[in-house]
Order: sequence, then structure tokens, then C-alpha cells
Amino acid sequence: MPNTAKTSMPRQHDPLAQPLNCSIFITDIVGYSDLHRDDYDRAVLRSTLRRILTDTFMESGLSWRKCHHHDRGDGLLTVVPPTLSTSLLIEPLLPLLSESIRRHNRGATDRLQLRSAVHVGPVVLGDTGYPNASVIHAARMVDSDELRYRLDCSGQEFATMVSSYVYENVVRHVRGAVDADSFQRSCYQIGNVPITSWVYVSQQADKGGRP
Repeated sequence: MPNTAKTSMPRQHDPLAQPLNCSIFITDIVGYSDLHRDDYDRAVLRSTLRRILTDTFMESGLSWRKCHHHDRGDGLLTVVPPTLSTSLLIEPLLPLLSESIRRHNRGATDRLQLRSAVHVGPVVLGDTGYPNASVIHAARMVDSDELRYRLDCSGQEFATMVSSYVYENVVRHVRGAVDADSFQRSCYQIGNVPITSWVYVSQQADKGGRP
């Protein structure tokens, strides 16, 4: 008699499920909880951000539906599966996202300013959040004082920070409106851990839009 027993496979929420090496894209709306904004303002900003991200992902060749999205309140965590190239999160996504935010702000009463971070690492594609160190690292980058400072000093709408891994293995090899010269090296500490990342600020990186 043939063996009809089914092999047990780990489910997405199973802590024993094997992580996949994914691209991690995380965003944060600047001043989301500021006192000059009320609940309606924040709802509009959240809706605007999701629309802009959805459109620019699709325009960049990144299927929005194939990615995993987790609401952070003041932003969104997007885990891009290994079947989609990390390079698309740099070129063409970054200049497209910069221009979309800039275009929105021309007619908006409440200006959208956005920080983001890009990293690559093992992620368990579950449905109860992402406990992986790679996701924590991306969250630390987007919340870092260094990225906040760079965007604040620039006066621009958008800045992103990429990990050293992404810079060395992706950014240095892309060509287009964004390339390695568009990023500035940034060394800082979180706790007692020294970190080196690379920062892109929209206007200084958008060739043809430089002053």
C-alpha cells in the first residue's frame, strides 16, 4: 500500500520556518505625530504614502502584490521577496519616489517629508510581524539621528539610508539617475555598535535637478 502520509511543512507563522534572503524597504513620515497635525491629517498622509509607494513600485517593475507589507503607523515596512531584484529599489525607485513626493507637495497644504532605509537579509515571511535582526537593522537606520539630521539639513522632501551591504553589492553596480556618487558615507553609533551606512538625499542625487 502506498504511503499516503503528508509531509509536514512549516507554515508562515511557524517560528521554525526558514528565513529567506529578502530586500527590506522601510519608510517613515517625518513629523507624523506633531501637534499641528490631527487624526484627519495623519489619515491623509497615510493614504498619500500608500498611493505613492504603490504607484512608484509598479512603475519601477516591483510587483506591489508580491511584496509583504506591514503597517508601522507612521510608515510602512515592505519586504521584497528574493525573486525581485534589490537593484530596482535603488534605480529607478529612488528618483521616481523623490519626484512623486515633490509633485504631490506642489499642490498639498500639508507637505510630505519621508525617510526610508534599504537593507538585505534573512526574513521569515510570516503574518505576525518580523522578529529578524535584518528588519531590526533597517528600522534602526530609518530612525537614526544621522538620517534625520541629513534630511533636516537638506530641506528636501526625501532621503534614504542604505546599509553597507546594499551599497557595496547593489548601489556600486547600478547606472542611471542614481549611482554610487549619489550617496554619502555616514558613520554613527547605535548603542555601543558602530555602523556605516550610505545616505541619498533627493535633490543632491537627482542629476539634472542639481542646483
